[in-house]
Amino acid sequence: MDTAVIRQFLDYFQDFLHLCQLENWPNNDTTEAELKNAFLISKHIEKCMDRFQKNEIIDEFLSLLHSNEETSSTFLKTCLGDPPKYILKKIINSNAKVSQIDVGFQLFLQLFSEKRLEDSLTDLMLEAASKETLLRNLTQEIPKDKVVAFKSQILLFELHKCENTKNIVSEMLINSNQDVIDSLISCLLNKEVKYSNTVTSIASVFKEAMLSRNHSSQSFWKCLFKVDDKHFIQLCLDHTDLFKLIVISLVDCSKLLRENMSSEYFYIDITYSQLVSVVQRICSNDNLRTEFLNIVNDDPFWLDMTL
Repeated sequence: MDTAVIRQFLDYFQDFLHLCQLENWPNNDTTEAELKNAFLISKHIEKCMDRFQKNEIIDEFLSLLHSNEETSSTFLKTCLGDPPKYILKKIINSNAKVSQIDVGFQLFLQLFSEKRLEDSLTDLMLEAASKETLLRNLTQEIPKDKVVAFKSQILLFELHKCENTKNIVSEMLINSNQDVIDSLISCLLNKEVKYSNTVTSIASVFKEAMLSRNHSSQSFWKCLFKVDDKHFIQLCLDHTDLFKLIVISLVDCSKLLRENMSSEYFYIDITYSQLVSVVQRICSNDNLRTEFLNIVNDDPFWLDMTL
């Protein structure tokens, strides 16, 4: 490689490394154009690193770069291992206002992909000192199901490290909100072997909550029935024991409604139209419909709902 070309590469990489080392970048004065330029540079750096790797000169180049740069080899590998993610990390960890972070997320989506943003955020979350900050600042540009999947992955990672998983999940279900239930349902659908024990523990807590039939469980059931169709159906398919408890609870609700009793102190607060909606969601899947009718013994009360 020509000396001038090598010098040009070195200068380009050194400019990027200097940017990565700036303590107060980005800040509230950083423009969208500057953020975009940083991502474009990182994209070009990544392509260069790929070419060096393919041509088997990556070690020589890094050695040369290290000799011209007063930085540790560890920093070089971290910064150049995934340049776009490193810029994303700087934006998240900066003191810039939330709108700046949102712009950073949007630019990443434009220049790379939704999947890569999700993967990068997951990696950074596992590294982050303050996990709540990142969750709080997730851009609305990311579809809700992706955000839920991301949060559940982090939640599984945290629960996996704990010895008292069931106690933690039980506490989460107390006065639970939709965000909590959505994340836990997504956890229950996880198929990774390393999380199998954690998923089992979460399912056990759900089973206990369903069997408790306490008035305090109203918020749990309300949120459960509002989980999006795809996840709700998959939950019923993957966890047949929970599905049977859901159906039994619906039968309890039907008895209350048939007798025109108030649900104020019942463990589920549901109207007839809401009951119909839940049953129809279940019966949209042929396998679940068959199982549902078996559990309710083909009671005529349900037939119109299941058609």
